[in-house]
Amino acid sequence: MLSAYLNYPNSRVSVHGNPRCGHIQQARKAGQRHVLLEPRTIGSQLRRFIDRTHTFGAEAARNDMWLYIDFAEDPFEVDLARYIHRLLGARYKRFRDAPFQRHC
Repeated sequence: MLSAYLNYPNSRVSVHGNPRCGHIQQARKAGQRHVLLEPRTIGSQLRRFIDRTHTFGAEAARNDMWLYIDFAEDPFEVDLARYIHRLLGARYKRFRDAPFQRHC
């Protein structure tokens, strides 16, 4: 499973392949959004990104999100995270300019 952290005001996408990565635990906070993408949820969750239901803004409730992508195939999981990054970049200049970084 791949974890990807999307941060809007700080403009970054950080991808983590190691579930024990300390950065994953450090960045979690109460009330944070979590989205699971797996075979059963990929259609509905991708639709939410395409339809612009998932929104980002400068306030705490909308400034970041964790994606949990579980397809047991790392290259596909990374490609899916990149695709979501591109979808968000089409709407938000900060995401368009945000680096896509593989941390672990």
